[in-house]
Amino acid sequence: MNHLAGLKKKWDKLTEGWKGTIIYIVLGFLIAYGFNAALGFALNTDTPVVAVFSESMVPTYNKGDMIIVVGDKNLSIGDVVVFDSPARSYPIIHRVYNITEDGKILTKGDNNRSVDPWKTDLSLVHGKSVLRIPLLGWVKIIFTKTTGLA
Repeated sequence: MNHLAGLKKKWDKLTEGWKGTIIYIVLGFLIAYGFNAALGFALNTDTPVVAVFSESMVPTYNKGDMIIVVGDKNLSIGDVVVFDSPARSYPIIHRVYNITEDGKILTKGDNNRSVDPWKTDLSLVHGKSVLRIPLLGWVKIIFTKTTGLA
């Protein structure tokens, strides 16, 4: 028990003041990165968690929702997919509107009047949406907007 008490005392000393704040922030990022990597491995995708950045999928998803993605590339019309687009620097979450004979995917946001102006290649699809967590995506939205990483 004395050994644990000594470790706790050293930890408390190391994490006091502004240095402690930095240590906890770094630990938070490392834990989040590790959790994201493990979740990505478990769900077979490089993008297991995505925040909804716009209102293009209302009423299905609202801005600020967090979406959990599974790496399934067996797509059907009506599936909600997460994919990369040349139009944005972040993944887009839209519904599969059509699949052409050559395998290109046409998408459309539920709240958009028209089909997206691009055709998406299957290689750009991260996977299908499987779970919505309301509001939790705001953490990522606020972080990326304040840091300019969006």
